[in-house]
Amino acid sequence: MSPIDELRRLTRRELSARLAGGRPVHSSALAGWTYRGTTLGLPRLVERLTWQTFQKTFHRRPENDEVVGWNVRLHQDGLGAPSRPRRASGRPRCVWPYVVTDTPSGLVIDYRPFAPRLDPLRWTTDPVVALTSSPHGPLLGVSQLELFGATLETPTFFALEREAPISFVPDFFAPPVLSPRERRWADALFDALLGRPIADRSRFWTTVAAAAPPLPRLGLRAAVHLLTFLPLSQRRFRRPFFALASDEQLDCVEAMAAHGLLTVRQAVSTLKVIACLALFEEPAMRAAAAGRAA
Repeated sequence: MSPIDELRRLTRRELSARLAGGRPVHSSALAGWTYRGTTLGLPRLVERLTWQTFQKTFHRRPENDEVVGWNVRLHQDGLGAPSRPRRASGRPRCVWPYVVTDTPSGLVIDYRPFAPRLDPLRWTTDPVVALTSSPHGPLLGVSQLELFGATLETPTFFALEREAPISFVPDFFAPPVLSPRERRWADALFDALLGRPIADRSRFWTTVAAAAPPLPRLGLRAAVHLLTFLPLSQRRFRRPFFALASDEQLDCVEAMAAHGLLTVRQAVSTLKVIACLALFEEPAMRAAAAGRAA
């Protein structure tokens, strides 16, 4: 019988005793890894209506050395089946980000810093301990509610086993370069500057959010605002760039590229370079480029 099978046979009282007698585990031993999670202690009907397996991650942020993580939703193929993440826009479905903190009794997964107001996760933490001397697992955790200074243990226990190095980091933790509205403005400018739409911009914006230094972020925002609202001052257009018809947008970028002010021409050149970078982050374009290189 596997350790997970053994844990799934235990009652909630027995799981609580195992948790109390567990070994402390430090976040540094888990950082960089994805762990396969299995629910414990729940009625089988509840498992069938929700999920039995999931993934939790432990990622050290390079900018401040903080350990954070998130849950990954899996296809429910069965306890013995390999993990198969659900996907949206080609990326794993990542939900419920958290901060990982170390305590003398073990680490704590803390959802509260990232949970929306009135979301139950606003009061939820998961203490996690090791059941052996190995950080590979099995680890045992439980969800707790922190309310009015009291800690209430929920019936939601889970086991974790080390599965694979982290291969994808969502943008939960990087401040966005542009707001959603500003991104729509930028996307309209990119499409007009390239003369074609970019099918998948998600990889580009994730990369920029994670890697762009503060000054280029500021320059990108300034260029997007300038070129978005400059058409308001031009008699021929009199509307923001995103409100123009597609043929008007093409005419507008040509007019701005030949504008009398150097600042405007530089903004056009800068956004054209960035648009090309976005285009070549598109998965289909990267695959086509790799095929030509081969």
